[in-house]
Amino acid sequence: MSKNFVAVRTKYYKKNDATRVIDHALRKHQNSENVIDSRTHQNFGAGAIDLPAQMQRYKEATGRSPRRDMNLVFEHVLVLSKDQLTKCTKKGLHDAVSDYMRQVRDEWGFEPMGYRMHLDEGHYNKQGKFIANPHAHIYFFNYDFKKKRSPLRDLMIKGRNEQGKSPALNPHFVKMQDIAGECFRKLGFRRGISKGEKNKKHQEKAEFVLSKTIKRYKSIKRLVQNLDSEIVKKKLIKSEKKKDIEQLEELERMHKQQIQPMISAFENLERLYESKQIDKFEEELENFKALQEKITEKDLKKSGRKLKKFKP
Repeated sequence: MSKNFVAVRTKYYKKNDATRVIDHALRKHQNSENVIDSRTHQNFGAGAIDLPAQMQRYKEATGRSPRRDMNLVFEHVLVLSKDQLTKCTKKGLHDAVSDYMRQVRDEWGFEPMGYRMHLDEGHYNKQGKFIANPHAHIYFFNYDFKKKRSPLRDLMIKGRNEQGKSPALNPHFVKMQDIAGECFRKLGFRRGISKGEKNKKHQEKAEFVLSKTIKRYKSIKRLVQNLDSEIVKKKLIKSEKKKDIEQLEELERMHKQQIQPMISAFENLERLYESKQIDKFEEELENFKALQEKITEKDLKKSGRKLKKFKP
């Protein structure tokens, strides 16, 4: 099935890192195995992306050089579906990127420095077919020369939603994604999902899965915790009856091999969820399910009944 998305990734840089990423965009040096030199001639763009020139302009406008800790460059990477890209003309792509740059400048005040469309990055699969990773690097200087301020400061303020609460996603970055979708719609692209939005959807899914997990295994958790407590209490029991000793040893083996690992796994689930480590949470969920499959609720209840006859 063909894809036709456009998605935005953003990052900001201080001088040294900004120089490095701009050099990469301009292909001033080659240090990436994903860049195929024989395809670099297909790249195109507009604007000099001249950071020293913008820094000099800043100095003339403010009377001072940019501070060393100032984030000078705001990079936007537009990730474009290769399926849809092949249907576009160079002029169409240029116009769409230029429109995006203009709208970002008009909305927030960032000064456009230029862009480079990279069509030379990707890899060859086992069949020798080139799998392209087309994207555009767009660079803005972090200064609004009309309002005499750095827009990035305002960009970090989420504000409040209609309920008076701070939104989960920064509305400024959501709007950038909206603008990208709007600018590329005429080329057949659709609005993609930003990383933050993906994380939010991932988080919502995790919340749903955890609630279902807790509900489904609530009785199991109670059973294993009760068994854990009872077995620990009665571990030192002495009995002259061989049958009783064998049953107690069986319960202790279950405690060590099944009960304690299940309790530990459930505690890990809750800890990973609370710390927002969603990928690890999903891995631990599978571990917990595998442990639970080895011992049923019926087995746990039966073991509980066995325990009752042992007197500490």
